[in-house]
Amino acid sequence: MFKRIVEGLASAQVTCDSEYRGSRLVTVEVEFPRPYLAEFNTHTRFSRNSASSRAIPVWKRIFTVLDRPYIPNSFGMNKSGMQAGGDLSKTDQENAIKNWLVGRDIAVVQASSLSGGYEEILGAAKKAGRLEEGEHLCTAINEIIDRYGLRHHFFEQGQGAHKQHANRVLEPYSFHTVVVTATHWRNFFGLRASNKAQPEAQDFGIAIAKAMMGSIPRELSTGEWHLPYIRQEDRDEVSDQLILAKASAGKCARTSYLTHDGIRSVDKDVELAEGLQRNGHMSPFQHPARPREKGDQEGSQGNYSPVWTQYRKLLPDEGDFTKLVSREDLLQGCRGDEALLEFILSFPE
Repeated sequence: MFKRIVEGLASAQVTCDSEYRGSRLVTVEVEFPRPYLAEFNTHTRFSRNSASSRAIPVWKRIFTVLDRPYIPNSFGMNKSGMQAGGDLSKTDQENAIKNWLVGRDIAVVQASSLSGGYEEILGAAKKAGRLEEGEHLCTAINEIIDRYGLRHHFFEQGQGAHKQHANRVLEPYSFHTVVVTATHWRNFFGLRASNKAQPEAQDFGIAIAKAMMGSIPRELSTGEWHLPYIRQEDRDEVSDQLILAKASAGKCARTSYLTHDGIRSVDKDVELAEGLQRNGHMSPFQHPARPREKGDQEGSQGNYSPVWTQYRKLLPDEGDFTKLVSREDLLQGCRGDEALLEFILSFPE
């Protein structure tokens, strides 16, 4: 069992650790404050899937932000340049935290109002079998409204906005989960564990490094697979490695809206993966991989070292979504602009 490492505001846990011909391929599940996702995503050698504001119900995100908000460990003094000065005084630190939480509270009311208010929250919570939690949440939001005198500052909507809009205002106060798989880690650790990095970025860099330090890679043979989230029970149930690879991709994709503490059948994960493939969502298929075999196409390693082949690279048209979608859908996406569509299709495959 892999151990979860906590470092400051981040935590990390290895989910799969493999080695072949001296190349270590590691999948890590890491959580850190959502505002630093952009810094994490600059690393092009990483294959990633992460939690999505478009997938998580608004009431759940509000509940989490109230129960466990992201608050900076410390607030540094303002000065020119990209790095803060020394820490604020104790009194200013306390007041900065209060100001931060005022912003959180306003964002909670804003998200609730955008999503349709109490009626929408209660309906969604009831549907999930968690009506009592929904009622407590509405009470908490009502207390915030009264505390700041906000009752006449937000407007009632006849129809709630989609969660892809309402959840965005909560992101600065949220934590974020990412599944990342890679063979090239050194540059990442050099940048994020450096004393030049923002402390929150240091947290996730060090957490991942410590999690990997405590893990021993499994040496793979030809024909064996690196399969994140696949349990021994899954292997006992299914012997076909390609089916398990597809299930692994589905499990990695589920990170967008749930954890893996619950039991999910291989069939359900395969069903999810096949739906993602049909719709051109290929990133989850990068996590499963196997040692390179004779006959694998050039470049099949993707962003890994050359001794590996990504499952994604074994799928037809994995790099060209225009072949997976109809011309009519593309034209609609181009807002009916035929010239724009022809321009897009003029690029080489």
